[in-house]
Amino acid sequence: MTDGGKFTKIFTTMYLGKREILNKEEYEALRNADLCDKRGAVNVAFSELEGLINNAALARQYFKRSPSWLTQRINGNTVFDKKAGFRPGEYTQLAEAFRDIARRLAAHADEIDAAAPDPAE
Repeated sequence: MTDGGKFTKIFTTMYLGKREILNKEEYEALRNADLCDKRGAVNVAFSELEGLINNAALARQYFKRSPSWLTQRINGNTVFDKKAGFRPGEYTQLAEAFRDIARRLAAHADEIDAAAPDPAE
């Protein structure tokens, strides 16, 4: 994750309104500030899980919505002259989706641990 002291993950913040490469201290300061509200917490979660979670599948399976709908809310895009965002119930729905994914991952990890070793080993 680090490269010559620079934090290499591109972190999108709603405060900066653009993508920047931040050093680790700048990233941590913004992350801590963002976690103060739900919109910021969502932004941090999706930034940290970028590439690990399929946002299109998440939108379809847990919200029955299009991938662009989810992207608009994550990024706070302007849609029909109004800033897109999650409704209070949708924040709860997103948190439950993350919990469901975590449970499913843990169950698969347990299955791998419990499986018999490969015959070649």
